[in-house]
Formats: sequence, C-alpha cells, structure tokens
Amino acid sequence: MMECGVAKQKLIKKVPVITRLDSPEYKNLFTKGLKYVMELFKAENHQLRICGGAVRDLILGKAPHDLDLATTATPDQMINMFRKNDIRLICENGWSHGTVTCRVEEENFEITTLRIDKVTDGRRAIVEYTKDWFQDASRRDLTCNSLFLTLDGDVIDYFNGVSDIKNRQVRFVGDPALRIQEDYLRILRYFRFFGRLKEENAKPDEDTLAHITKYADGLSMVAGERKWVEFVMILNGKLVVPIMRMMYRCGLYKYLGLPENVDLNYFEQIYKKTKHFSPNHMTFLASILKTKEDLDHLAKTVKFSKFEYNVALFIVENRTIHTPDIDMIPVYIDLIVECLKRDKNMITVFMELLKYTGHVDVIDYFTHYKVPVFPLKGGIVKEHCGLKGKSIGQAMEFAQLKWKDSRYTLSSQDLIAIIEEN
Repeated sequence: MMECGVAKQKLIKKVPVITRLDSPEYKNLFTKGLKYVMELFKAENHQLRICGGAVRDLILGKAPHDLDLATTATPDQMINMFRKNDIRLICENGWSHGTVTCRVEEENFEITTLRIDKVTDGRRAIVEYTKDWFQDASRRDLTCNSLFLTLDGDVIDYFNGVSDIKNRQVRFVGDPALRIQEDYLRILRYFRFFGRLKEENAKPDEDTLAHITKYADGLSMVAGERKWVEFVMILNGKLVVPIMRMMYRCGLYKYLGLPENVDLNYFEQIYKKTKHFSPNHMTFLASILKTKEDLDHLAKTVKFSKFEYNVALFIVENRTIHTPDIDMIPVYIDLIVECLKRDKNMITVFMELLKYTGHVDVIDYFTHYKVPVFPLKGGIVKEHCGLKGKSIGQAMEFAQLKWKDSRYTLSSQDLIAIIEEN
C-alpha cells in the first residue's frame, strides 16, 4: 500500500472560497426532517454540511435528487445521539465505513464522518476520522466533488470546484497521477463525471488522458463488480459515444472485458438508433460484442446480472433475423412465442431486440401485443387421447407445429381433435 496521496502532494491548507446560495432549489432542501436533524447536531455541537452531488446540482441551478451529509461527529457519537432521541437507524453495515443513516419524517439521511485517507493501495483506503473539513476535501477525487455547503447557504470551496462546475471542467484534486493511484476506480469516475458535466463536442484534457492511459492497468486490481457499477452509470449517462471512444483510446477496454477490435462507428449508429426508446444499456453495448464468447469474457471480467446477460445474448444471437422488404411481424411473433416456452420473462428481453433493430412500427405493434400461449397441456392429451410416456411428448410437439401453422389460432379442443385424427 502507498502512503496517502494527500501527504505526497503536500496540499497546502488555504482559506476556502465562499459562494453564497439563496436559490429556490436550495431553500426547498429544508424539509421538516432535515430541520430536525440539523437541530440535533447543533444541540450536540457537531458541525453538519451538505456534500456531494447535491452541491453540484445546486450550483448548476438544478434541484438535487439525493442529499448526502458530512459531519465532524464520529459514527459512535451519531449513533448515541440518534438512539437517545429515539430515531430509527438503518443500514448498519455502513457504520464501519463512517456512514450512519437515520430515518426522520419518512426521509432517510445518510451522514458520513469526515475522514483522512492514511494508507491506500489502489483499491481501498485505511481511513482516520477528522474534524478538519480541508483534510476531507483533500481526499476527494474531483474538484466538483470536493465542495461542502453549510446549512446557512455558504459553499465551502478549497479547490476551485465552483468555477470548474460553472465552466464544465472535470479536474482531479491535486496531482492526477497520485489521485488515480490511490484508487484506480477514479479513472472510470472521471469519465462518468465527464459525461455528467461536459456538453456536446467538449474536448478532454490531454494531460489527464495521458495519466489515465499510463495507469490504466491499475484497473486490473479493482473488483469487477465495482468497475461494472461505474461503467453502467457511464452507459446510462450523457456523451456515451465520445466517452467510449476516449476509453478505447486510453486502453481501458481490456480491463473491462470488452473486445479490442470493435467498430465504434457501428456502436454510435446503434446507440443513436436505440436511445429514443429508453434502452437497457446492454442493448447498445451488444453492438460491440460479435459473439457469445465476447459476451462471456465480458461477464467473467465485470460480473453482471443474469438479466443483463440475457439481453446481450438474445441480441447477439438474433440481430441478423431482420430481413429488409418483408413483413417481420410474423417472424418476430414466432421468435417470441418460442422464447416464452423457455422463460416467461423473455418478453422484456425481446423488446430490447426490437429497440436494437430500431423499427418504430414493429416496436409499437409489440408494445400492445398479447403473446399467444400454447393452450394444450400434457395431462389433457393423456386424458383425452389415451396416450402414455413418450407418445405424450411426441403428440405435444406435433400439436405445437399445427398451432404455429394456424398462426396460433387453434384451441385446445382443435388440437385434441387433430391429435386423435393422426
């Protein structure tokens, strides 16, 4: 493990820049629950400030979706304070990391003790609690994430984060090389916030990309699950295509389990075609997966869900089914009926294939389509036709073919009659 990057960078403590907020979005933060929590901390002489994405959103004039809080109180002090006031505590697994979550007035408040990273190894840090706001800001990854907002409306800014946010700049706090080596996941976080802050046609900082390229192999020591969480947020964010191009340029693909030789122009084409239909991220990511082997390598590297795997696999196996100049609806009906025989949840996966092909009329048709269900059961065949053993299975297969030939209109009685005739 390496000594904390803050110490190596020798960031000099300085007087922060103060920016005053008085916007409607800021005032709307103060719910009954937050006011109550504020009073508790004030009564115990603990400082409490807003941090993270909420501050960033407020500077951009947006209403925050989530509210993260930071405090000088230790986890034990918070737990004792909340228990003394009969406040419900949840998510106990966060306590060892310095985060205590309480529930007040039907709201959850996640509150984290200020920390210093004493030792880092590129994956995790050994931390020490502190009451120094500058030290906590110094351990943050990006300037846009290093801000604190007092409950009186003052933004505390040690690293010009407010200016960077307003100018849509994404910068590491201090030396990018050391910041990255403390936790290599910050490479992916850089691109996530690039997509969140930057605008169309924005150019990346070449020095930052050079550092990312140099230390990209550090991602090999980061758990696949952690990498996947960040990558999914990138895929579900903005500027997905230019970010994907930058990530390939920096050589990150190999540490995410993506193929090396891909057609990013085709990825862009599929992304633009699907994004109007609110696709699953696997839908357009499948465009750079040529084979099931590509998908399996990705799954082995980053560890994602069975549903995500099924979406990509279904597209990889069926994307060439579309044939121009013919009515594809009967073809797709046959496909979905066959799939539902294996998995009742395949209709959702099937819709992702339609988004991939991008045919609006077909998507609209199947959005309201009730998939036919084979009406015959083996027990009915046994009872009415007097069949046993393998003969029942053979009769069922025969009936399914006849049902398909009828375009799924034959009833169970019709099928029984056909079986009896044959």
